[in-house]
Amino acid sequence: MTLEEIVKYPLEWTKGKGERSDVAISSRIRLARNIAAYRFPVRCDAGELKEIADAISKVLTASPMLKRSKYVAIDDLSPLARQVLVEDHLISPEFAKGGAGRMVALDERGLVSIMVNEEEHLRIQVIMGGLNLQEVWRIAQAIDEELEALGYAFDERLGFLTSCPTNVGTGMRASVMVHIPALEQMRSCGSLIRECNRLGLTVRGTYGEGTEAEGALYQISNQVTLGLSEEELIEKVSSVVAQVADQEEAARQELLRRQGIKLEDEMWRSWGALRYARLVSSREALKHLSLVKMGSDLGITPHLDVEEWNSLILNIQPAHVEAFAGRALSPEERDVARGNFLRGRLKMINEE
Repeated sequence: MTLEEIVKYPLEWTKGKGERSDVAISSRIRLARNIAAYRFPVRCDAGELKEIADAISKVLTASPMLKRSKYVAIDDLSPLARQVLVEDHLISPEFAKGGAGRMVALDERGLVSIMVNEEEHLRIQVIMGGLNLQEVWRIAQAIDEELEALGYAFDERLGFLTSCPTNVGTGMRASVMVHIPALEQMRSCGSLIRECNRLGLTVRGTYGEGTEAEGALYQISNQVTLGLSEEELIEKVSSVVAQVADQEEAARQELLRRQGIKLEDEMWRSWGALRYARLVSSREALKHLSLVKMGSDLGITPHLDVEEWNSLILNIQPAHVEAFAGRALSPEERDVARGNFLRGRLKMINEE
């Protein structure tokens, strides 16, 4: 795949068609799987990793569900193309570093991505918009069953065997990206994180473990994979996210009641910054887009539908800005290009 093809690649999650999409941005199921006949990737040399990739490729290309997918060796992609895939949430930052035998399969809808030879032999990922974990699990499970022909490493007592002990068991991470600006402003995120930890869940930043939450975007996911079934884990995450969505909606009304014109002014200032600024960093853009989205949901600033907002938060990311420019940019050039992009898009929204 070329950089141009990757930038234009459709992403199902950006459509925001699932439930509670005003707060739940996307739902993801990720399955960690290893092949019993091979050592874990961390113990393999380059020859073994390539052999594993070849074995997996044969099964993937024969899969009815994945027959129209693109199969890409990470080392064949430019650093910029890899970073675009990271920002699309299709591959992990670690996987983007490349290496022998690392490839990714991408289905034609931008719904499924399968990383080969990351931390495990296989990382099967399905991602959709809104709070939609049940449907995401249905698709992930069907793909998983097709790939069982590889001969998974499985123990009757422990479940699926993985190189990372925290993935042993179901090997599943069920996560939902949430946008919670009101809870963040009311400084309720600390108590939210503690409550999630108490329930066996974890709250991470925008791009997962080790990353910060920007633009009030957080990931809520299961912390353990052993001792509960996939269905029980999905139900727990879904239930908590539904409660978080309720709390966020209540917090927005409470903020509006407490702050009134001050909150409206803050939202309109963010709209003005995005609509007229000439230099905009990605962090600043996410901060303002977060407030503008809350303003839109409250009927204060111009209407911004979920799909448009998802597209905006994606396309202002550094690699996307450079990809649209078609060349490497300095930080200041990126900020200029981002400002030009945002002014054009918000002008169109304002005129509709």
